[in-house]
Amino acid sequence: MAQLNQENRRIRVHVVPSSVGAYAGLDGPFVIATSADLGDVGYLDNRLRGQVVERPAEVAALREQWEATLAEALTLNQSTELMMEVAKAWT
Repeated sequence: MAQLNQENRRIRVHVVPSSVGAYAGLDGPFVIATSADLGDVGYLDNRLRGQVVERPAEVAALREQWEATLAEALTLNQSTELMMEVAKAWT
């Protein structure tokens, strides 16, 4: 498999295996953006609308949800290997 430079990645994808069952990340997609001068901002998305979250307590709740989801996910290397295996199967 191709080696990817982990240090230069700006985006990291972690796969949560279906064998985990229910976990915190199933509430829906969200993003936490960190800016050096503006601090953290969250963005939630669902079928009806998107929502920007700026209140520190709400951003902290999103960060906790992210940490709980990450705890269930495969490592970065395991996730990358799995995605490459799946991509091979499609070609």
